[in-house]
Amino acid sequence: AAGIDAACRLAEDVRRRGRAPLVVLLTDGRGNVARDGSNDATAAKLDAQDGARRLGLAGVPALVLDTSPRAHPRVRALAAEMNARYVALPYFDAAQVAREVRSLARESAS
Repeated sequence: AAGIDAACRLAEDVRRRGRAPLVVLLTDGRGNVARDGSNDATAAKLDAQDGARRLGLAGVPALVLDTSPRAHPRVRALAAEMNARYVALPYFDAAQVAREVRSLARESAS
């Protein structure tokens, strides 16, 4: 959740400067630390969903890369909350990441 919250704050700052933000989130879907710093998995999941929802409502173009070995439903749900493009990426492929980011940037600019 902390990473999503930070991305939301940074995106808002970028917009205030008159620029167009774009968020790329890499996650395995296993949020493990809640906003309050506890290791409460349920709270961590709810905090991540809340942050994703706020980012989605802000209309920030986003890409969510699912780095889990098998596509994880929780990651897909986060992407949906963010109104983000979802891509399963069980094996890191820098070229694919670059293609996806460029594609989203082009779509966002038009």
